[in-house]
Amino acid sequence: MGRKKTTASDAAAIKLQIIETAENLFRQVGYAKTTVTDIAKALGMSQANIYRYFPSKAAINEAICDRLVHQIEAQCWESLVQDGTSTERLKRFIKEYHRTVKNSIIKEKRLYDMVAVAMDEHWSVIQGHSDRIKDLFKIIIEQGMSSGEFRRVHSNTMAKALHGSLAVFIYPSLLEHEINDEDNDNGQDRLDADLDQLLDLLLHGLCSGEK
Repeated sequence: MGRKKTTASDAAAIKLQIIETAENLFRQVGYAKTTVTDIAKALGMSQANIYRYFPSKAAINEAICDRLVHQIEAQCWESLVQDGTSTERLKRFIKEYHRTVKNSIIKEKRLYDMVAVAMDEHWSVIQGHSDRIKDLFKIIIEQGMSSGEFRRVHSNTMAKALHGSLAVFIYPSLLEHEINDEDNDNGQDRLDADLDQLLDLLLHGLCSGEK
């Protein structure tokens, strides 16, 4: 009698179980020190079974990273539920994005070391995440132009420029450096103030000046 065929729903459940177990191990010892053997042992299954669902540890890393960035996005998207001007909505989203990444670095450093590497090495899941953020910026900028709040600009170019200007506030490796910089007193408070000033400057430049 042959082995029972795994259904699509069963396979999805097992993949999720592998991801969640690996993520917990990453939190405990770091992603670099966690091996496929460790993941298999924690699950009570063989390495071969892990490889049925993920071709490599790198694939597991990417799946976890994708899960993390979608969690960040979901949390930040909630900041847009409240109505407001395009300026207010951009500010709320960007400040929530910064706060979420900052808190994650402090509370989940071992896990976010992987996200920092993913950004430095331009993993495809990070590119997808960046594209979604830039698309959101583009939509809000276009809404601001339609309402007359923002002057006419090339929305795609402006969205990319806005995203690029925020690197030190949203990239884990850069943000962690700023938080831990011994030359900067009250690093977290200073970063929040710096972000406020940068957003005031950038968004003032977008505004049409019409009353």
